[in-house]
Amino acid sequence: MTILDNRIDMPFDEIEVGRVFRSGGRTITETDVVNYCALTGNWIEIHSNVHYASQTRFGERLVQGSLTYSIMTGLITFGPSIQANYGIDGLRYITPVHINDTIYVTCEVINKKEKDEKYGVVTFLMKALNQDGDVCQKSEWSLLMLRKREDLEALLSASIPTEKPRKKA
Repeated sequence: MTILDNRIDMPFDEIEVGRVFRSGGRTITETDVVNYCALTGNWIEIHSNVHYASQTRFGERLVQGSLTYSIMTGLITFGPSIQANYGIDGLRYITPVHINDTIYVTCEVINKKEKDEKYGVVTFLMKALNQDGDVCQKSEWSLLMLRKREDLEALLSASIPTEKPRKKA
């Protein structure tokens, strides 16, 4: 049985190499593709022109690889211990994603490196799988994270407002 565990909400010192996070699925729709074309200006014809795409080796329009990646990063939820994107290495588009494909994400912790007393860098192997289990996309994503639980709690305490009592009129 596969357990969905898509929230990475622990600090660096608590995350273990080898741990795998898994998401539920999300179907990428026609609307997603058109909105992404409009948002990014990526009107490349393999994504936006039905007639052109029908003449290619794929026979139909494809989902933008960068849209797939963006959706992947939303299917795995990163909590506030994440402080910055440190880099993406080895991003590969392995199998095309088609409109109406459903993708699922696995995210495996493959490396940890202490940066200093307060921060560490964690590298994740991110994979998007389609509904048939084909790996569509993979990359190594490194993120700067707070190291200690107490630093995370202090950040949250300082950044989340508390309700003020109402002033009596």
